[in-house]
Amino acid sequence: MKRLLVSISILFTVACLSCTDRDDDVASVNLRIKNNTSFAFNKVLVLEKDTMYINIGTGEYSQYYEFEQASAEMSLAIETDSVTFNYQAQETILDSLPIGFYTYELSLDEEKQVTLNFRIDN
Repeated sequence: MKRLLVSISILFTVACLSCTDRDDDVASVNLRIKNNTSFAFNKVLVLEKDTMYINIGTGEYSQYYEFEQASAEMSLAIETDSVTFNYQAQETILDSLPIGFYTYELSLDEEKQVTLNFRIDN
């Protein structure tokens, strides 16, 4: 019985020490897209980076993509089944975001113009 308790204690300790958070090994800017529109996004192209996110449903998130450098807003081209939307960055930001996890939340206003809400993820 004592051996069993020691074995369980060792396994528990090893399991606890080997767990990592998603940000333990982060070495770049990680960016994802959230689709806050009523359209499914077939493609979202980050123009400055020539990076494409695909198949983001209504209310869904894309996977994170890694960038060596990225800013709080970049120009985007969004393709749906019926229409293409464009988002032009409002200002040019020369400094990159620090290493971490971020989300571009994309919505449409009353005039069907794309709005971008930048969010820092925890």
